[in-house]
Amino acid sequence: MTSSRAHAIGAAFVAARARDRPPERVTSPNMRAASVAPAPARIGAHRRAQTRASATSKRIVTTFAVNTSAPARERASGSNALLSAIDDLRDRIDGLLPTEAKTAAVRASYTASIGLRFAFFLSQGVLTSRSNDERNVDVGAIASVVARVVLNTDESSSSATAPIVRKTMDGGDMSEEQAQEVSEFLEQHMGAIIDVFKRELEFVENGVYKFPYDMDPSTAPAAQWNPLAVAALTRAHQRDQKVVAERRKEKKGQELRETYMADPKRYPDYYLQNFHYQTDGWLSAKSAQLYDFQVETLFLGSADAMRRRALPYIADFMRNRDASTTKHLDVASGTGRFLSFVRDNHPELQSTALELSPHYLEATRKNNARFNGKGGSLRLVEANAEDMPLADEEFDMVTNVYLFHELPRAVRKTVAKEMARVLKPGGKLFFVDSVQIGDGKENGMEGAFELALDRFPAFNHEPYYKDYAVTNLIELFEEAGLKHEATATAWVSKTMVFSKPFDGQQLEAAATTMTVEAPVAEVVVPEAVVETPAAIVEEPTIAETAEVVEDADDEPPVEGTRKF
Repeated sequence: MTSSRAHAIGAAFVAARARDRPPERVTSPNMRAASVAPAPARIGAHRRAQTRASATSKRIVTTFAVNTSAPARERASGSNALLSAIDDLRDRIDGLLPTEAKTAAVRASYTASIGLRFAFFLSQGVLTSRSNDERNVDVGAIASVVARVVLNTDESSSSATAPIVRKTMDGGDMSEEQAQEVSEFLEQHMGAIIDVFKRELEFVENGVYKFPYDMDPSTAPAAQWNPLAVAALTRAHQRDQKVVAERRKEKKGQELRETYMADPKRYPDYYLQNFHYQTDGWLSAKSAQLYDFQVETLFLGSADAMRRRALPYIADFMRNRDASTTKHLDVASGTGRFLSFVRDNHPELQSTALELSPHYLEATRKNNARFNGKGGSLRLVEANAEDMPLADEEFDMVTNVYLFHELPRAVRKTVAKEMARVLKPGGKLFFVDSVQIGDGKENGMEGAFELALDRFPAFNHEPYYKDYAVTNLIELFEEAGLKHEATATAWVSKTMVFSKPFDGQQLEAAATTMTVEAPVAEVVVPEAVVETPAAIVEEPTIAETAEVVEDADDEPPVEGTRKF
């Protein structure tokens, strides 16, 4: 294997591209059309929305279905037979290997893959900085810091190397003391990133969840390790970052409102922002294509790993549950990255992805196409999380990643109540978002977090972030009717678990939690998968939406959630 290809396998991040036709629209009889009119300054190709009227409100929802022809079904059947044979062969080989050998192989594979990934996105961050601002990042100093962090040496940055940066973003000179403080700040955060990777390796080694499919060459999308595809996306990212840098310099965080005239019935005013100063906000295919690459560059390849910190809690919840009868809702799916990791570990789940941007919902479909024929299903719903066109108590579990810090205070309360409304009694909410003021005490990073939380909103145009950072999330969700069970942080991200009590069950301030070391479970070997034309989706019908699966009295009692 060439070194360039090995580098691309471990580090590059490219969303999987499906090779099928756009999905067909399925419109329920009680929906009517609504449109978005592009401004004269720009012709935006927008999808039409479908509104669902009720006696008290109007909801906007678009659902997608796939036209699966007989030849396509035959091809899928043949592919599934081949995959089954490959899986059987892998199981036989795996059964012959000693446990120590399997653990060593997993550790070597993860370390190599995550190391290359970290290096790749660190290089992207350095390249972006050197190209678009005047800080003149010292690559040698960064390499020294990374080496100290990885080797876990006691040598401090103040006595080892020159500062990483000596200038501010606008080219102003820093004092020696300021430059050293910035370097120590960056080194502390890099150490926290390495800790995220180490912790994830423990979970994978102990079989808490599967080896991430996109880090395994046998299961990663071809476009993720294809050098040409990686190079093309890298060039697109760097070109866009020049535009982003100009937008940031001019503080044009609401440029989107100048180029799009969006129907307020479809897109709320707070939504029409260039969050992160990204091009087109959430409203273009280009934005959806570049988003994950941009986020991983910002977080040096750790964004997926931070999201996956919710997987141990989900695995705990799913233990002894039948995934094929478990209904799962992913709110604000974005590009569907986190959803894909959930479904990779629980492929028979009956999942619903809810997302307001049609472009990001399309990315969700493509990123989850690999699970077609795995036994589960995926329903795609284009709708606002403030008013979800879903039945009361429809879902056994709800997941939500990185949404609340981009919502105004009042909207956070509304969305929390909607999540509680659609969750069954005994069901759980798995919530992932940014750390807040006061987090980081357990790892000595409280001060570093506060400094980062103070700078981040202005640098990335996050107008609701500072208010989010001081919001009491436990109170917010308990006011909505949920009970807090656990909280865990992973660098600048934190995972929280809430459950919905049964009728008459007393709502306590917090459930009893138990701290455990990475629990030992049966190791699950990643299955070989292939790209498939499209995700399986279901059309929500009135009868299906109103269905009561089982009586709440028959549900098992809510148990305390272990802390991971």
